[in-house]
Amino acid sequence: MRKMTAALAAAGAFALMFTTAQSAAADGHGRGWYGVWADGVNVRDINEGNCIHAPSTSNCPTIGQINSWDEVLVYCQIPGQSVGGNPYWVMVAPRGWTKYGIMSSYYVENHTNWIDGVPGKDGCVI
Repeated sequence: MRKMTAALAAAGAFALMFTTAQSAAADGHGRGWYGVWADGVNVRDINEGNCIHAPSTSNCPTIGQINSWDEVLVYCQIPGQSVGGNPYWVMVAPRGWTKYGIMSSYYVENHTNWIDGVPGKDGCVI
């Protein structure tokens, strides 16, 4: 019984630590790692055509996809085509990728459309 209680306590502490670490970014505290809540989310080439000035599904070709278990490092946010009622797009580096791209902010785990503390277009510098 003691071993099971100790194991449950350890598992609870680990879950609390893991949840706390993820929720800090989800509250929009600036550049950092954010979760993605959907599967098959397109990451697009920010350097092609007019993508940096007017992000949209037609201006930005797809360079890959990410899923709900992935995380992205968010650098900045730019207004563009509205997706799901969210008019912002974020420049990201998905974990494990060697390149960065842009994706609709709609798919980022955050409570609001604008991610507090993440710079706007003028802050899109890596």
